[in-house]
Amino acid sequence: MTTTLTPTSTAGVTPPPPVRPVTWAGRLHQAIGDIRTVTMRYVLRARSQPDLIIGSVLMPVIFIVLFGYLFGSAIHVPGGHYRTYLISGLFAQMTIFSSSAVAVAVATDMSDGVIDRFRTMPIARPAVLAGRTLSNIIVGGPGLVVMIMCGLLAGWRAQDGLGPAVAGFALLLLFAFAMSWIGALIGLIARSPQSADTLSMLPAFLLGFVSNVFVPIAGMPAWLKVIAEWNPVSAVVAAARQLFGTAQAGGATGSWPLTHPVVVTLGMSVLMLAVLIPVCVRRYSTQER
Repeated sequence: MTTTLTPTSTAGVTPPPPVRPVTWAGRLHQAIGDIRTVTMRYVLRARSQPDLIIGSVLMPVIFIVLFGYLFGSAIHVPGGHYRTYLISGLFAQMTIFSSSAVAVAVATDMSDGVIDRFRTMPIARPAVLAGRTLSNIIVGGPGLVVMIMCGLLAGWRAQDGLGPAVAGFALLLLFAFAMSWIGALIGLIARSPQSADTLSMLPAFLLGFVSNVFVPIAGMPAWLKVIAEWNPVSAVVAAARQLFGTAQAGGATGSWPLTHPVVVTLGMSVLMLAVLIPVCVRRYSTQER
């Protein structure tokens, strides 16, 4: 007696879902891989949108020419050169505007259904938003390089040497990463990319201009001076100027954030990340358009 084995057809049969790791180390390893994959996706996508990179490159040039040479001729900074004083502040200013780009990008993904497709995939929940925020830092790299070059041409120097300068830029990148999560939250809340742009640009302008980025705080009216002293951007700018060795135009005004700017910036960035990442991931996981 002969038994004939007939191949079983698998047409129309849904394959089983991939096995998810059950250990903490396995889940962490998969999450890191997912974040790396999503980050590269957004970076490669940005390469096909050169207008984004061109805009990030032109913005520093516009700010330096507009404020450093046009308005700077009428502004005097005690104890320092205005363009040197300004450029150290513009490094922090650009981190605020980068969060607006994240807000618009996340809102666009939500409107186009990209986020809905990501939700159906077996990837770690934080991967999509983490990839978006990290890619924003990477794509903004050329703009930072251009700003450094323009700053050097305008007379800015890292007076305290290479080590503190690297620490200063690392601190700015940490703050930019934390601000990107604020942009991600705005993008998740906004109902359209246009509203995300409006919601994100308003606080960016207020935080940037009511601070020590463009003018010394000491010359402001008393009520506005208090707001500027406790503006978190003022602490970031003061920390950058301290690490770059830039004159602070009169030094700290006596407020605690400006007296200990590096510690405040580190603590503030870590606190923002600790609060915003869980909130954004939960919103991403439960929100429906």
